[in-house]
Order: sequence, then structure tokens, then C-alpha cells
Amino acid sequence: MTNIAEYGYTVNITEKSDVYSYGVVLLEILSGRSAVESQIGDGLHIVEWVKKKMGSFEPAVKILDSKLQGLPDQMVQEMLQTLGIAMFCVNSSPAERPTMKEVVALLMEVKSPPEESGKTSQPLIKQSSNQS
Repeated sequence: MTNIAEYGYTVNITEKSDVYSYGVVLLEILSGRSAVESQIGDGLHIVEWVKKKMGSFEPAVKILDSKLQGLPDQMVQEMLQTLGIAMFCVNSSPAERPTMKEVVALLMEVKSPPEESGKTSQPLIKQSSNQS
């Protein structure tokens, strides 16, 4: 939990702490949860909650806001790619985080039209297939 201080209690604001904060905002948007609300499983900060979920055997899609269920697969894949970008932003090592310029480039790839999907990189997080 070394990054909690970085999220809002530090006076050392750097580009890398801004990138971390941006990643937290992306996680809030994608999950429909607040970074500090008590409803986040086990009282964890949103970054720790997502890391715990991603480390479990649940599909990554379970991290997404339940209100988003039923959307077309292409949109879900775009959200999962964005989740991967968010996790890149909240890397525990500031040196390993992207610059905002790199974040914008990654987000532009997600925004690419479906017909250009062969030109973009693979999703950073692959959706697990549900076996029923």
C-alpha cells in the first residue's frame, strides 16, 4: 500500500504521480466504484482491490461496472484494454509507469475503428472465456 500516500497525501507532485492518479480515475470509471469508498471489497483501496481481483481466477470482465453488462463484445474488449492501461499507470514502481504522452498513444489505439483492429496492439488484458 505504498502508493496510498502518493494518491493524495504527498506534496511531491511529479508527472509519475499524476499518471498514477490518472490510472486511479480510469479504474473508478471502469469499475463504477470510488477509490476510497468502504464498499470496495475488504476495505481495500481501488488499486489493491483490482490487483486482488486480477490475481484471482475470476475473469477480468468482473472488475467492470455491472451496469456495463450486455454491451457488444467490441466495447467490452475496449474497456478491458483500457483497464490494462490503467494498471500500467498505477504500477507500484514510478519508473515503470508510462508518460502521459504514452498513455494518450495507448488510448488512441483502443479508440481505433474495428476495421483497423489488425493494426493495433493486442489487448493488455485478455477476457477469460466463461465456460458454462
